[in-house]
Amino acid sequence: MQIREATLDDLRPVDSICDASDRARWPAEMIAPINERVVLVAAIQDEIVGVAKTHFHSEPDGKAPAGHYLGGVVITPDFRRRGIGSALTRARLEWIWSQSSSVYYFANEHNTASIRMHETLGFQSVGRFAEIRGVTADDGRSELVLFEASR
Repeated sequence: MQIREATLDDLRPVDSICDASDRARWPAEMIAPINERVVLVAAIQDEIVGVAKTHFHSEPDGKAPAGHYLGGVVITPDFRRRGIGSALTRARLEWIWSQSSSVYYFANEHNTASIRMHETLGFQSVGRFAEIRGVTADDGRSELVLFEASR
C-alpha cells in the first residue's frame, strides 16, 4: 500500500470511493492542497482505495478548542477492515505532529470501531457534546465525543 498526498487529479477516484460508500462527494476545494491541512490517499497497485483529511481551526468554537483535527476517512467497501484507515490515520498524525504537539478528533458516541482505533493511537476523551463545530450525530439524537492526543 502507498500513502501519499492527494492531488486534484485524484478527484474522480475519490468520487468513486464516496459513491461506493454512500457518502457525499468531496468537492475539489476539499482536496486541493493548502498549508493548514493535509489530504491523503491510499493506493494499492495504483488503485486509490481510501482517502482521509485533516482540518485546522484557528479559533475555538464553544468548547471545541482551536487546533488540528482529524477529519473524515472513506475506504472503498471491498478494502475495509484491512488496516487502510489505521494507516491513513497514522500518516495524518505524523503530518500533524510536524506542526503541533496536540490533535483532536470527534466521533458519534456509537462509532465504537473508530473510537477503539483512535484510543489505540493515544486519544483520550475530553468531553461529550450535542454539537462540535456545527456537526451533530444522528440528527441530534446522539452525542459526539471529543478526543485529544498529545505527543
